[in-house]
Amino acid sequence: MKHFFWRIAAVVLALGVYVSSAAWASGLGQDVRIGIREERSSVTLTSPAGLAIWSQGKLWKKFPAQTPVQFSIAGNAIQVAGKKVGDVEVRPLSSSGFVRITDGYAYRGSLEIMKSPQRWGLTVVNVVPMEEYLYGVVGKEMSPSWHPEALKAQAVAARTYAVTHKNYFSRRGFDMTDDTASQTYAGINGEAPAVIHAVDATRGEIVTYRGKPIDAFFMSNAGGWTENSENVWGNKIPYLRGVADDSSHMPSYSWAVTTTPEKLGANLAAAGKGVGKVYSITLSPLARRPMAVPDRGVSGRVLDMIVRGSKGTVKVSGQAFQSIFGLKSTLFDFYQGKGSAPDPDSGKTAHGATLQLKAGEPLTIFGYGWGHGLGMSQYGAYQMAREHGSERNYYRKILTHYYTGTDIEKLY
Repeated sequence: MKHFFWRIAAVVLALGVYVSSAAWASGLGQDVRIGIREERSSVTLTSPAGLAIWSQGKLWKKFPAQTPVQFSIAGNAIQVAGKKVGDVEVRPLSSSGFVRITDGYAYRGSLEIMKSPQRWGLTVVNVVPMEEYLYGVVGKEMSPSWHPEALKAQAVAARTYAVTHKNYFSRRGFDMTDDTASQTYAGINGEAPAVIHAVDATRGEIVTYRGKPIDAFFMSNAGGWTENSENVWGNKIPYLRGVADDSSHMPSYSWAVTTTPEKLGANLAAAGKGVGKVYSITLSPLARRPMAVPDRGVSGRVLDMIVRGSKGTVKVSGQAFQSIFGLKSTLFDFYQGKGSAPDPDSGKTAHGATLQLKAGEPLTIFGYGWGHGLGMSQYGAYQMAREHGSERNYYRKILTHYYTGTDIEKLY
């Protein structure tokens, strides 16, 4: 989940929009609805068990095993094999079977096919029990080869996210998408024995704060420290506090991009932030975390910086600069000179309050982590599990470390 809907989620959380624990415990909403196709002119489905087509609550027609069946949009109705039948639900003829989209994945549960709400074309929704949904999520968000305790932590985080985001895309006919706008989901194609074990071992468990499910955001690698939510969203969420992230031995912990002052100036100009020839960058140097300076977050992620040039100055936010240069995170700094950039956690810094740039010399943008920095660091969870995973139920410590002040509760 490398989410692009952080600010929308922040509004949801600020308004206190949650699915109640009582509702889930009573069995309400235990199926989830995942949007897997939208605005399509047609889709073709098949199943090794054969297909049953239901319309208006009644069985309409059966198709033999491995028979491709095309569904298309016909005005405001769905057309099946040349006949208009309205919205339909497609199920495998065997209770242990699955339905496959011929240009995509195979899915447990059933597939609903409807006219796309308020849009052109048809929408396909996979209706599947929560735990079976997670079978297809966890192994896409975290490698199935990782330590079991890390996979369990991911399973609980993914389940919590799904509970909190129930009805999130209701206007489009489903709860969540199957991509990074929600959680990556590949149906049966995303399953693996280790993943199924992790989901089953944590069945019904979610992360709560004061009795309510949290919005369990996670990212690939926090780069040594996670961030406070207000420094990313603008809203303070009590369980999304910056904490130490021990992921230093993991991939993507550190990275670097080499440019020049001239290229820096050109990229800024192309983004509408031109200052002519770039002379200097004013930004507190990245130092040992946690940090307490006005232009960086507690993790050291850049909030904003000042670039001065021959044609004036401009304030650039960390997120804008990340976008302009395609950086992996906003946890970065600058270095110009011989040797390599210093490790901020060693106590050494790369520059003073203002870095004076030398024309024509390479400028290194060095940084840490991959993602927004909120919530659980997946690589951090993996490193924690590798180092301490012999402890029973260590996944709980991983979760309560990254989600401050939370509890693990069993809903069902």
